[in-house]
Amino acid sequence: MKRQTWKRVWASVVVVICVVTLLAGCTPAPKPTPTSAPKPAAATPKPASPTATPVPKEKVTLRWFMRWDKPRLENVAQPVIEAFEKEHPEIKVEIENIGSGKEYWIKLQTMVAGGTAPDVIYPATHNAYALASKGALMNLNPLAERDGLDLTKYDPTILDLYKYDGKLYGLPLDSAALVIFYNKKMFDEAGVAYPSDDWTWDDFLATAKKVTKDTDGDGKIDQFGIDNWTSYWSVIVWTKTGHGIFDDLRNPTKFLLDDDESIAALQWLADLTNVHHVMPSSAQRADIKDMFVAGKSAMIMIGHWRVPQYMANITDFDWDVAALPQGKVAANRCDGSCFAVTAGSKHPEEAWEFIKFLSGPGSLGVKLLLDLQQMTPALVEYQQNPQFLSPEALPGVNKNAFLAGKEHLFPNYDPIHPIYDEVNAAEGQELGELWNGNVTAQEMMERLVPQIEEILAGIQ
Repeated sequence: MKRQTWKRVWASVVVVICVVTLLAGCTPAPKPTPTSAPKPAAATPKPASPTATPVPKEKVTLRWFMRWDKPRLENVAQPVIEAFEKEHPEIKVEIENIGSGKEYWIKLQTMVAGGTAPDVIYPATHNAYALASKGALMNLNPLAERDGLDLTKYDPTILDLYKYDGKLYGLPLDSAALVIFYNKKMFDEAGVAYPSDDWTWDDFLATAKKVTKDTDGDGKIDQFGIDNWTSYWSVIVWTKTGHGIFDDLRNPTKFLLDDDESIAALQWLADLTNVHHVMPSSAQRADIKDMFVAGKSAMIMIGHWRVPQYMANITDFDWDVAALPQGKVAANRCDGSCFAVTAGSKHPEEAWEFIKFLSGPGSLGVKLLLDLQQMTPALVEYQQNPQFLSPEALPGVNKNAFLAGKEHLFPNYDPIHPIYDEVNAAEGQELGELWNGNVTAQEMMERLVPQIEEILAGIQ
């Protein structure tokens, strides 16, 4: 063949080879013959993930502002806090304390006004009212209803003192019921019978005269029948008249002290010092805080809060208590103190849990205070409990005396109203002149009444 012819033949062959190659590349590869694949081995179970540790709640700190003395702080407050924190590990309680009731109230008002109020407080009856009337306390009714707190377990007269506009603002802890403590040794030495449960003010005066003595014959009284109790002057009015200081405790419109019975009652009290000389004057008391424990008086009118002091400090004579003497009626105090949550508390739920723990029905706080002989309980269930009535620490002491006069209970702070401080100041000034013997009760009342009427007229 010619050279050009071979070139054409070879070119054709190359084209054919390329076409075959391309076709072979587009054809799918044959599938391999299927074979039985071995079963996969059972998967090894993974170890269980550890239970996730719950994120602890942030610990809440409650500020508890108190006005207790050292024994109550150490023997009641600290054990209560420890027990509460054990039950509520997410809550810490810190105590802030001022021992003086007057200084406590001043400081508390300052904190409330400055926006630094503590969470839980311990106000006296009239202080609780003042705070509630200014919107400074938390309404407890919704929480009590939610938690099923049985408010009927409290003495109703006492519980009612901690209400404002029908709403509850504090859980009462105690009542400041008064009794007559008497020195059994002095009574025995004078040959005087111990007071009976139904003794009268006449009986009281006759007894006081018999146990008042000039022991060294120098013409000065060394042993008085009773320590001075003019700070509780309203007691004589309640028992001798059957009424309080105003016509309405919460909405006063009329001053009742200017009736004949009230004036006579106040004169009778002043005469204990200035006529009968069975009760010391301020000068005769000098700087003695408690003439009973000092062995300078045979009797004293005071509340249950004095019991621990007498248990600890009286070692040379036996003592007992008697109910307040009766006049027209038997009467006593119903005011006292409560635990409350401030409206400015940053932890209201936790604060509520704490005050239930302190003074709710069956609470540890109440039980500890009763064990330490600290109070007359506001809870009726404890008023009749042997833990209160017949404690081993006070064998033979007539604890029923603290419950006498329950048919006629009055608060020492009358009225429970914003005018109380102004009224109290006016009464204190004028009554001080009566106790010192500078005026008669009638003269004192003629000066006092116009001041009170002016205060009443200013009520909006």
